[in-house]
Amino acid sequence: MKKHLLLLVAAAPCLVSADPTDYVNFVRQIQQDSGVEWDMSVAPNGTKISPTGVSVAGSFFELWAIHNRSVSEYRLDEQYVTAYTPNATVTIVTGDPYLSIPRTRVDQPFQVQISVTGLLDENDPNYATAPDAAKWVDYTNYTFAYPDGAYSFEDVRNPVGTVVTEGYMEETANTTITFSATNLTGPDLTQVKGEEVFTITAQADYGVSATILDSEKVQIWPIATGTISGVDSSRYYEQVPPVSVSLVNLYPDSTTYLRIYPGPRKERPDGTKTVNSSFVIIEDSIPQNRDLIAKSMDRYFTEEGIHTVELLHRTPFGTDLLDAVEVNVDRTIEINGGVIDQE
Repeated sequence: MKKHLLLLVAAAPCLVSADPTDYVNFVRQIQQDSGVEWDMSVAPNGTKISPTGVSVAGSFFELWAIHNRSVSEYRLDEQYVTAYTPNATVTIVTGDPYLSIPRTRVDQPFQVQISVTGLLDENDPNYATAPDAAKWVDYTNYTFAYPDGAYSFEDVRNPVGTVVTEGYMEETANTTITFSATNLTGPDLTQVKGEEVFTITAQADYGVSATILDSEKVQIWPIATGTISGVDSSRYYEQVPPVSVSLVNLYPDSTTYLRIYPGPRKERPDGTKTVNSSFVIIEDSIPQNRDLIAKSMDRYFTEEGIHTVELLHRTPFGTDLLDAVEVNVDRTIEINGGVIDQE
């Protein structure tokens, strides 16, 4: 296996004003498994193919310059090159099409798609003697909970995560890991928020530190909550008053509104009417809280009897019922009095 090396001679401080023609440049290749060395002359800049393949254990390439008159030697640079080139990509797929960063809700499933290439296969004749770094890469999954009241780590210098999974992945493969919900934990799972991070790392080898090949995160947002107030299901209303709505942790891409229909609450009601003044539309990167008052409610109650008012929250994952109340309408006018017979 031969590699093209881009040789860029960066002059040392003592060579800044020197004439390049006063120096002889060469690259020394040192095989890590046998210790055998080769030297090849090179121009001050450009590319050249190594004189021999890179060994299974890898090779060190050193760039040297020798002054013609003083015979002083200068090692300008060095680079470790492996005979294997592990690569990995991590892609996170959720039910939210938001493009800036993968995001989802605590109760929603998501997938982590991992592609690993460049590792030696067990059938390779060099597999038995190859270093571990040529055979597998490390896989880690961490969770990070956002601080109370925060929606990021902007003010946190070193956030501490929790290890969910550690392991390794062998050979070239495409792997999909499906999670039914987030791995974040908390006293109330519906209200946790934070991030899950998935990382593929090449193992350290021959003095080279572990290298992150790819890392992706998914933001996790809580489930929205909402309440309707201002009406009492035990009362009878001749005229329905305004309704107050309180909303917490609305999903960043959502529409929330009130709807009314006659009769008690049903799964699939007929004759629904949407309250136009109740719409709350969120197009943001973080959850939002809102409070509103829906006025002119009485015009939606055209019949007497029980009506249901529902608070609905529509997100990329579907529509959820946040709250519901019953309103009794009685428009009967009672007149108290007697009959006077006058002769």
